[in-house]
Amino acid sequence: MKNILDQLFLPFLSQIGLYAGVDIYDFRRSGLCYRPDPCIGTGYIWIYPVDNLYAVTIYDVVFKEDISFQYEHPAFLSLGNYNSSIAKLMYDEVDSHTESLLGYVGHEEVFQQSVQKNVALNCIGISLTPEFYENYLTGRFSRDFQKLPDIISRLNGSGSIPEVTMALKQIQGFQPSGGIAKAYYESKVLEVIAIIMQWSENQVLFSENNRIPDWELESIYEVSNYLNENYKRHIPLEVLARSACMSHNKMTHRFKQVHGVTITEYIQNLRIEKAKDMLLNSDREIGEIANEVGYKLHRSFSEVFKQATKFTPREFRKKMF
Repeated sequence: MKNILDQLFLPFLSQIGLYAGVDIYDFRRSGLCYRPDPCIGTGYIWIYPVDNLYAVTIYDVVFKEDISFQYEHPAFLSLGNYNSSIAKLMYDEVDSHTESLLGYVGHEEVFQQSVQKNVALNCIGISLTPEFYENYLTGRFSRDFQKLPDIISRLNGSGSIPEVTMALKQIQGFQPSGGIAKAYYESKVLEVIAIIMQWSENQVLFSENNRIPDWELESIYEVSNYLNENYKRHIPLEVLARSACMSHNKMTHRFKQVHGVTITEYIQNLRIEKAKDMLLNSDREIGEIANEVGYKLHRSFSEVFKQATKFTPREFRKKMF
């Protein structure tokens, strides 16, 4: 049986003129890097494939001329954070100048696409084969994972799942060595899938038991997007409530309905995840990291971090390396 790299990626990579680069074993310390000829474009497409199960991909490429490709691919699922250029290729109705969380259900068919020159293509994504979500996941965990095609089809850029976006950005920033790469990427793929499965369950509960009006749901997503950008600041709940055009109690109640955590917990999670990223991908002092993510006292940061991860910041940095 062909692996996911042979079936899903190599047929179109060769058509658009991308080939394995000379730094194939050094780039990002694991995975495979494909680059265009300098006369065709700049950048790269990086792929970490695992057998006939899944692949993690990062696109950062610009072509100097219009390109088109067509190939026959098997059934697969994909989801990821896409910049507006790729998002428009996938969903015409997406109207965003920022990243969009999108899902795609690919059937066994002939796929064709065109990409204009000088358009930056940036994304971090995950692709899954039926062998992975129909057999591996259902056999290891639950038959509920057979619902993944339906769930992923609902990721159309109309909403956000901050936890998924954060996990994908962690994948993009972290560069595990070959010896631990498979364990790391499998854990992140499972994390992303678990989050969207829970998101789907929450959506069902909202619609069946206590449906949130569209305008309220949109307001809560605006609040969470604001927190994603300003998590290090102290923001009074009254300010958030006014921006959402809701009372304090209603806003906090709706927020927990949508995200499954309180606003305080949501902010804490954002701070911890950002701190993890800096601990792993920088040499900054722990006290500096504490201040950067919104904690004035080093001790308070260490206590919250250990409560969330079971490790002190210093232990976490040492353990991961």
